[in-house]
Parts: sequence; C-alpha cells; structure tokens
Amino acid sequence: MINYALNVALMLAGCFIFYKLLLQKETFFPLNRFVLLGCLFLSFSLPLIPVPQQLSFRKANNAVLGAELNSTPKVEGVPVPSTNSVNLAKQETSATKASVFKEISPLTLVIWIYWLGVLIFGLNFLFQLCVLIYKSYARPFIQDGKFRIVELTGEQAPCSFANNIFINPDKYDWDTYSQIILHEKIHIQQGHSYDIIFAELALIFQWFNPFAWYYRKAMEDNLEFLTDNELLTHSDIEPASYQMSLVKVSAPNFPASLTTNYNQSILKKRLLMMKSKKSNINATWKYLCIVPLLLVFVSLLNEPVAFGKSTDGKSSSSFLKVSNKGTWFATIKKDKISIRFEDEDNTNNHNNSDFALADFKNIPTAEKGNFSLTREAGTIYFTGKFDGNAGMGSYEFRADEDFFKLLEREGIAANKEKDAMVFYMVNLKKDFIKMLKNQGYTRLSKNDLIPLSALGVTEQYINSLKNQGLDDVSLQDLIPLKALDVDAAFVAGIKKSGYKTVTPSKLITLKAQGIDGEFLKNAKSASDATVHAGVKSPKINTNTNHQTNGNDDEDDMSELGMIIAKKALNITGDYIRTFTNAGLKFSDDELMAIKALGITPAYCKSFENLGLGKLTSEAFVSMKALGLTAEDYKNYQKLGFKTLTVEAVVGAMATGTTPTYIEEMKKRGYNYPSIDKYVEKKVLLGL
Repeated sequence: MINYALNVALMLAGCFIFYKLLLQKETFFPLNRFVLLGCLFLSFSLPLIPVPQQLSFRKANNAVLGAELNSTPKVEGVPVPSTNSVNLAKQETSATKASVFKEISPLTLVIWIYWLGVLIFGLNFLFQLCVLIYKSYARPFIQDGKFRIVELTGEQAPCSFANNIFINPDKYDWDTYSQIILHEKIHIQQGHSYDIIFAELALIFQWFNPFAWYYRKAMEDNLEFLTDNELLTHSDIEPASYQMSLVKVSAPNFPASLTTNYNQSILKKRLLMMKSKKSNINATWKYLCIVPLLLVFVSLLNEPVAFGKSTDGKSSSSFLKVSNKGTWFATIKKDKISIRFEDEDNTNNHNNSDFALADFKNIPTAEKGNFSLTREAGTIYFTGKFDGNAGMGSYEFRADEDFFKLLEREGIAANKEKDAMVFYMVNLKKDFIKMLKNQGYTRLSKNDLIPLSALGVTEQYINSLKNQGLDDVSLQDLIPLKALDVDAAFVAGIKKSGYKTVTPSKLITLKAQGIDGEFLKNAKSASDATVHAGVKSPKINTNTNHQTNGNDDEDDMSELGMIIAKKALNITGDYIRTFTNAGLKFSDDELMAIKALGITPAYCKSFENLGLGKLTSEAFVSMKALGLTAEDYKNYQKLGFKTLTVEAVVGAMATGTTPTYIEEMKKRGYNYPSIDKYVEKKVLLGL
C-alpha cells in the first residue's frame, strides 16, 4: 500500500509540474479542467496496472516471495514425536506475545501513521459534508428553478455546493448580487462541485503529498477562471463592473473547502487572467505531451511482470503452497523422481518437484511401505508404493530442530511451522548461509535465502561478478541477476562494447530487454555514424541540450538509458538510417516520438514535396497525431489562402475546421483572408 501511495504521489507531482509549466497560462479552461481531472484519475489508476518487463525501466520484484510468505494461510502443523511438544508450543506462544511490541518495524510505524492521517482527513471530509448539508436545510432559502439560494448571515463569502448557493443578500447591491448568483449558477450547471469532491477524496489518501495540495488548488483556480470566462461572454455583463464586484466580495471568512466560492482568495490571478490575451489555437499541441509523460511514469514506477523463476522453470513462490502433511504422486524419469504434493484438502499443490533418484533408499514397489528423504531443514516421511514408474501415497514433513537453532543464532527470523517445508523444498543448507556471510552479506532474511537457494546462487557465481567490478551487489539485485542468467560473460560483453562502468540495476534492465554487448556495439556504431539534429557527438545524452557533463560514468549511464528506451521502441540502426538516407536528421528524443506515432520517412517527404521546406519533428508529430496527411494539406492549399503555415493547418485540424467546413462558410458569404478567422468562427461561435 505504501509503494502504491508513493507511486501515486510521484505521478501527481509530475502531472502538476507539467500543468504548471505548460498549461496553466493557456486560456483553454475547459480543456485544462479535463486534463486536471483526467490526470487525477490516471494517477490513482495507472500504478495498479502491471507492465511487461520489456517496457519497464524497473527490474521485476522478486521480493514477491517474501510477500507471499507473509500472507501464506495457516496450515495444519505436523506433530513431531516429543513428550514436551505441548509445553514447547505454550512457551513459543508466550514468547510471541511478549515480543509483539518489540517487533514493530519502522515500516509498520509509517503504515500506521499513514492510515491515521487517512482517518483524520476522512473524518474532516465527512464533517464538512455534514455541515454543508445541515446548513442547506437549516437556513432559509429561495427556490430558483433547480437552484436553492440559501441565505447566510455575517461576513461569509458567497459559495455554492451541489445545487445550493450560499450568500448573505444584505451585504451587496443588486448588480453585484445578480452577478454573484449568475457566477455560482455556472458552477452548479457545469458540476464543479464534483471536481472539488474528487480533489478532496484524493487529498484524503495523499495528505502527506504537498503536490496533492497544490494540485487541488490548481483545480480550484481553473474552475474560477473557467467560470469567469463563461460569465464574461454574457452580453449583459460589463467586464469592468464584474471585476469591481470581485473586489467588493473580498472577505476574510472563507467557506468550507468542499465548496466553489466566488472570491476563492485568488483575486489578483483572476483579474490578470481576464485581461490576458486568448491563447492561440496552435498551442493545443502541448496537451499531446501528457501522453508520453504518463507512459514514462508507468515504465518507471509500475511493477513489471515478475520473472523470478526456479531452476526447473516454475515460479519459486509455488514452494510456499506445500503443506506439511498430505498426499503425493510421483513419476520416475530416468535418474529423477518428479513428485507432486497435495495437502489433505487438495487445495494446494506443488507440481513437478524433481529429486535425484539416488537420494531415495528402499523405495517400495511390490507392496505398500515407508521411505524417506532427509535434507538439512528436515525430513519427509513417505508412505505408499510404486507400480512401475508411477507411485502414490501420503507424506508427513518434520522439521529439523538443530537447523532452526542455527537460523536463530544467525539472526534469521523464521517460523518453523510455516517456513521449514519451504527451506526443505529449496534445499537450503547451513553452508549456503555461511557462504553468504563470508561474502559480506551479514543481514540475511528468509525472504532473501529462499529465492537465492532456489536459483542455485553459488560462491563461484558471486565471485565471478566481483571479478567484473560488481563489488557492491545487494541481495535484492543478486536475485534478478541470477534469475536472468546475468553472468560474467554477459558483463564482460557489455564492457567490451565500450561501457566500462555499469550497475547491477542497469545490467538487469539490459538483460530483460534482450540487450547484450553485441547489440550495444552495433547501436553505438550506428549512433557514431549518424548526425542527430546536426550535432556530431558519440555520446547520446538524455539532457535536452545534448551536451556531455564531463563525467564519463554518468555519460555512459545516460547513453545506456537512451539505448534501452530505443530498444523498447525498436529504434534500430537500420531504422535511423532510413531517415538519414532521406536527408532527415532527428535527435534521439525526436526519433522516440516519431517512432511512437508511426511516422515514416515517406510521410515526412510527402509534406516537403508540397514546398513546405524542412519541417521540425514537432510539426510532423502534431500533424501525425491529428491524422493529417499531405493530401489533406493540399486541400487546404486549394482554398486559396495567401499565407498558409503548418501551425495554422494543425490548429484548423485540431478544432475540426476542415476544408469542407471552410468551403461551406464561403458559400454563406464568409470570405476571410486567413484560415485563423475560420478557426475562430468554429471555436467561438460553433458555426
């Protein structure tokens, strides 16, 4: 839950910064409202969507083993023959109760604080809602169609909620009163209360996120700008008179945050926005940028499809579903026995666990009998028989007491009842734990030991990575490195391709994307031979100025990041050369946008053949996003405009001002010299 809340917080922060930098000053207020609401919804929903590993910049979360272990249902324990078993169970229960408060981790404390905040802000939301509902029906009101005008007293600023308008009529002259009522009616007609409610609900779960508070304020401000703009289109409203009424209504006592109110404490911003020049319709291209921004967040933050597999190809988390007692079904295959375990209720099973045939002694074939298999974590006692190469019967697992005493001495917390069978199935050994300690991994947990043992991580493997310069590989990195078969040869290949410094996380991402040293060598060669945006540079830097920063290690990592992104979009050297051979030069960032939209060299040349000259990637992206073709552009040219820019045509397409529409308007007598006039007619008058 904490990871989800943090991911939502980062997405909200990114969306707010995007809005603040690119959209806040634009006067497309209805579109801004749609973007703010949409980004709010997507910030809470997108983190729930897992993404394919090849599209993610993260490594798969192999810690899933630990999560599943902690949530494993309680299973029936297997009684170990001992006269003191009951006393031991009582002692264990008492010890657990005595230490429950000592085992509260910092993460648990953070979770408690988070939910306490959610509770406080949730109660505050409900309190405000109850107060507004009470005030709506406890105070005198006037029914005006579907609107209820509720009379207030005192120095409270007018506001609205749902279909209620709250105002003190004794404070204002008739003109000001009428403008306030008209303003609040627009809020109600357009359902602005719902926007505020959604923002408040988001704040309940994002109370710790300062950007969530800024985001809510941005939504409030835009609703006021939208309403002001709508109100000023009324023929009977004088802008100067309306602006003066705003000054008159300035009041120290503001209403509940759930309401949309007339003053809103942004008087200066509203006055400036009313006087500002209307945004050019061509600026709508900025709104398209929100799509790649959200895609980047999804790739960076969302959980990729886990790739943690056991050595036999199954998810190693399936070991956690093996009960300590149940039935078994086995098949002998050459020198191995494949056994499926089922608990007594047949609800859980572990399929195709392979054991060496030589490990079993005295397997019963003629009649039912007993046999066993002992490992350091414990022993499984089998009862049943084999008929040819197939067998079945019942089993019972008993944990090894000495093994768990060793774990306790090593500081590894484990539950003998739940964890012993898991340790047995992955064949966890004392020497394995000792080896990890000798390698410098002093803080071990069962959540690390289970996947490491299941994947067969050895001392030789760890040393081979260290010999390649990976001296600080954490256990959390070691698991996916081994799962993806990132070995010394793979690391050497990456370095041989020209990247001397690599990190474990970068290696994991490269391997998951199917990128090896040979691929990097070819990609680097293609990059060195290509002039991107007229700048020769062997370093493909993700900085917007495409300048190296003097740090070779950071430059290497930036270049690798760009190559990984290009690989995800299948931007190969051959793909780049199709553009350079056509005389088109684009930067890596531009190529990513071009590839994402399916823009081809032929598409670009089709516009240049119309005499438009060398166009920017931004122009091609805008045209392609709107579905504009060279044939469409010709149709605009045939209309006879003296000056016709790409920006003007993009604006026309974005607003639905098609050649057919312009021809119809000309037939009606509207003969304008520029296309912008037809766009204004389409947008402002809806004709």
